Amino acid sequence: MEESNNIQTENQEAYKLTIVQKRLRALGILFLLFFAVIGVRLFWIQVVKSESYLARAADQRQYEFQSSLARGQIFDRNMISFTDRELKKFIAITEYVTDKNTTAEVVARAAGVSKDDVLEMIKESNGTIELKAKDFSNKDIEAIEKGMVKGVSILEKKIRYSTDSLARHVIGYIKESDLNGMMGLEKSMNRILAQDGGERIVAIVDSHKNVIPSLGFRKVEDKGENTKLGLKLTLDFHIQEIAESVLKDNNINGSAVVMDIKTGDILAMASTPDFDQNNVGNYLSGKKDELTNKSITPYDLGSIFKTIVAAAAIENNIVNEEETFLCEGEIEVNKSIIKCSSFSSHKDRLITFKEAFALSCNTTFVKVGTRVGAEKILEMAKRMGFSEKQCNELLEEKAGYIPTSKEDGIGNISIGQGKIQVTPLQVTTMMAAIANNGIKNMPSIIDSIVDSESGKTVQTLSKSKPMLVLNMTTLNRLKDMLHEVTTIGTGKQANLDDFDGSSGKTSSAETGIKSGEIVQGWFAGFVPSNKPKYAITVFVYDGKSGGKVAAPIFREIAYKIFTEYKPINP
Repeated sequence: MEESNNIQTENQEAYKLTIVQKRLRALGILFLLFFAVIGVRLFWIQVVKSESYLARAADQRQYEFQSSLARGQIFDRNMISFTDRELKKFIAITEYVTDKNTTAEVVARAAGVSKDDVLEMIKESNGTIELKAKDFSNKDIEAIEKGMVKGVSILEKKIRYSTDSLARHVIGYIKESDLNGMMGLEKSMNRILAQDGGERIVAIVDSHKNVIPSLGFRKVEDKGENTKLGLKLTLDFHIQEIAESVLKDNNINGSAVVMDIKTGDILAMASTPDFDQNNVGNYLSGKKDELTNKSITPYDLGSIFKTIVAAAAIENNIVNEEETFLCEGEIEVNKSIIKCSSFSSHKDRLITFKEAFALSCNTTFVKVGTRVGAEKILEMAKRMGFSEKQCNELLEEKAGYIPTSKEDGIGNISIGQGKIQVTPLQVTTMMAAIANNGIKNMPSIIDSIVDSESGKTVQTLSKSKPMLVLNMTTLNRLKDMLHEVTTIGTGKQANLDDFDGSSGKTSSAETGIKSGEIVQGWFAGFVPSNKPKYAITVFVYDGKSGGKVAAPIFREIAYKIFTEYKPINP
């Protein structure tokens, strides 16, 4: 009996031990699981999400200043950037400078400026001061980069406009104080380009606003609520470069416009002399209108308007291009005498209407214009886009002026003189329509809105529907006449026989400015003659002679496009 009791007691103790062991094992597993969870959580916080939590913490004690423009880039048709092309380093002096005298001394040596100037800047500044460094190989720069100068850092910033920027009148510029666009696409598309997004530089500080040594200055991507938007233009970077270089190399005060005749896309829009977008104040009283985009500014047109007169005359069956006329050197119209400046080229002989166009005979066109009538001529001019803005994206564009028949006499209207004023862009649009079988496209300079970082299209801008402005009979005769200008007429210096010829018209437009001393020079046309691709207009302020001054510029631009330009998507 006693033995049985002992066995039972042993069994009970063994059972209790087993229960205790199970409980201890379960408790151990629970502890292991708990520490495992803690470990995973710590790994997640300290390793996986460390940057995120650090940023959150830093955001609670950061001092921000401008690093680069939070502004969308502007690209050409092949996504080559017109803006933000340069990356430069700057010395940034913040309000956390403690020893102003020593700081000024180090920064002055690093930037290559006077110590007194730096000290004055530090004393007067309420925010961050940025100075360009003289070079980046000296000991003072190294000391700043290593954080040895409290409150001073080296920053890298994208420069909006570089010294070799192109299309400055098209791009425009921004106001430094508030970064808003003041001219060109920077102004007209300011709402798009100024969308949230970009890069900030922040100084990570403690509660006493001292920069934390281990954190210092950090770049932070600011995504904002919207994608950072940019513009993709119709301009071609390389054709723009050709147009600008030709104008500058020839010291031209004027403009050049190049257009794709099939689409109306503006491939180049150059205006010279141009201006420094970073120092606009230097040009506010410029004598050569450096801030004026001459491509969209109206000027006296002259004989290019004879293209309009010829189109109206042919379309209304007023004249045949083979009809002959005798020029006597001058003609009287409404008690005014109009002289023929090219009289010596056809003196004492009959010339056809086609030849009169090529030689720019004023008396013949007064005779033909009188037959056609001012109303039909002016209606044709408006059909071609004269007196109408062509490109809504360029706010500086002027509509020009086409007078009524009561305002100006048929004599002036027939030869493009008097009150008629037209922009180079309008003339280019007309020539493109003639080259494009009479189909007129409204010019485009913005292709689409894009993601400034990835380049992906966000929105493609819609275009106006093409319009047929000339019938085929008028068109074929007009093309033939325009080609003859460059072979036997006043535009021979624009000829391009090596590339299937060129077609166009010259102008030497009297202005009345300075008692008639200012005479505008023009040449506008298209190349090649038989299979046109580009419409080009060259305007030279006070060029005196379109044939002698503007026509050679037209030829040089076209020649360089054919020989030097390599299209990315031919």
